[in-house]
Amino acid sequence: MPNTANTLHKRLALMSQTGWVATMVKKIREEEHTGFFRWFDSGDLQSLKNLKDIVRIALALPRIKFWLPTKEYGIVSEYLERYATFPANLTVRLSSYMVDKAGPNSLASDLGLTTSEVHSETSAPAGYVCPSSQQGNKCLECRACWSPKVKTVSYRLH
Repeated sequence: MPNTANTLHKRLALMSQTGWVATMVKKIREEEHTGFFRWFDSGDLQSLKNLKDIVRIALALPRIKFWLPTKEYGIVSEYLERYATFPANLTVRLSSYMVDKAGPNSLASDLGLTTSEVHSETSAPAGYVCPSSQQGNKCLECRACWSPKVKTVSYRLH
């Protein structure tokens, strides 16, 4: 889809611009009444700097709960090696690479993080089953993905 690809390329370019962190803080603050923010509905972390910027944004907005799903285990591991922890309002979920395959549970446990995975109709889900497929693909009142107490979230393949 050309429109989607163009939009994703624009977003990627914006992340590398000077002032991106301040702009994001301002934009998210304008929507603060929701109290929740998800990073990357498409795409993923680009670099350690990108993750550090996300952490800076979370620190600047302590009343917002952030959820960061990612398959970039190396970037997350490097960040934690250097800085030890994420802000309490940032839940980082290491995502499985394949449908019907467990997430990186051992790595997540070692790092003190949470996971997510996708299950098909023929597979048993692990952990908390995301209700969005029964809710028009919307979170509605559910906030499991933002909660570090929910160790694994399993999404139905759609």
